[in-house]
Amino acid sequence: FGNTYDKDATYPAANADELKSALAAGGIVNVATDLPTNNIDDSVDARMVIKAPTTLNLDKKIISPNNMGNNNINFCALIVDADTTINAGESGGIDTGENGGYGINVRNGATLTINGGSYYGGGTAVQVQKGTLIINGGHFACEPYSNPVYGYKYLINCIDSAYKDGSAKIIIKGGTFVNFDPSDSASENPHGNFVADGYKVVTENHGTDTWYTVVPK
Repeated sequence: FGNTYDKDATYPAANADELKSALAAGGIVNVATDLPTNNIDDSVDARMVIKAPTTLNLDKKIISPNNMGNNNINFCALIVDADTTINAGESGGIDTGENGGYGINVRNGATLTINGGSYYGGGTAVQVQKGTLIINGGHFACEPYSNPVYGYKYLINCIDSAYKDGSAKIIIKGGTFVNFDPSDSASENPHGNFVADGYKVVTENHGTDTWYTVVPK
């Protein structure tokens, strides 16, 4: 009874069109099977955008098309324009494939909280254009830029001007970052420390890669 009877209803997205509609409407959205999206078109309408407060449960991955890295307008697997919590299991997360777009872009002052999962982006796994990113756990990697000057430096990134004026913030309390030190991020000038007070970074070599993991002090 009443107008809030369905406030905890869950929407299971089974294909790209259903996912796009669910993220625009907000609420609780579940992805239970690997879900390839079809939004390769370089247009505003093709973007996958969270437009209302959302809890996104990723038991499996959102997989955006290869070569979105060539786009100028639609170059992110997921855009977050409203407060969002992502809860992801070991097999869940975001994968942008080869020459892919960014994994996630946070805009419009939204707060994105990531709890677990695996996130792979073209050059950048998560960017904060304007808003707040809170990472409590997860595995973050990217296809590095071909220019070694840039390489992995933008794996987790804020737009510089927004970082400097405080309208873009990153708070990291957990997670593992491949070839990227979140306590000394070269993505910002001067370098930024995204690690929350009371936490530290430990390193581990994996072949030619270095993994940086954030843990409590």
